[in-house]
Amino acid sequence: MIPRLWYVTDGVRGTGGRPVEDVIQAGARGGVGAVLLREFDLCEQAFERLLARLEPLRQRGLRIVVSRRLDHALAYRLDGVQLTADSMPLARARRLAGRGLWLGYSAHSADEALRAEAAGADYVTLSPIFATDSKPGARPLGVEGLARAVRGLAIPVLALGGVTPAQTRGILRSGAWGIATVSSLGAAADVESAAQDFHRPLAEITPCIAPSSASSC
Repeated sequence: MIPRLWYVTDGVRGTGGRPVEDVIQAGARGGVGAVLLREFDLCEQAFERLLARLEPLRQRGLRIVVSRRLDHALAYRLDGVQLTADSMPLARARRLAGRGLWLGYSAHSADEALRAEAAGADYVTLSPIFATDSKPGARPLGVEGLARAVRGLAIPVLALGGVTPAQTRGILRSGAWGIATVSSLGAAADVESAAQDFHRPLAEITPCIAPSSASSC
């Protein structure tokens, strides 16, 4: 099952200057179910060390997905890879990975999300839902745009971009499967508490999506 609360790493911007593994550990204590690693500046050895430090969390159920690097996902037996418009095509990744690996996709419109589903994605992140400093020129989709995108999809949609705990209930009522966040968790003064604030509405509201993807109602 695709987890419903994701922490997306993004170097120093996504951690408030703290070690990324400390943020991940605190988030996991608060209910984060999956981490998308976007640590593009790490060399191979540093990436291996990070995974080794996260292994105890993986043993307790935390799922680890890497951005863009299918080779890393396969070599380190991670849970999945999330692709983008400028990375390996989804259809090719599906042929190489088979069905034992989650394939995610970073979508920025309903049409892009539909194309990703048709190409074999298991889930999509859809962003930005709200205004965010990381995408200053992007037009936010808003909850209404998110709802329109969700209605056309049979795979889980994770809302990303400017999302705070206070907005989570509205996002879930739009039909989104879950939340993915960078700074609302990573830059929080108390990461564990922030994760709990996200997790509470997720425990209360479960949207209906295709049973082949995650859950049925």
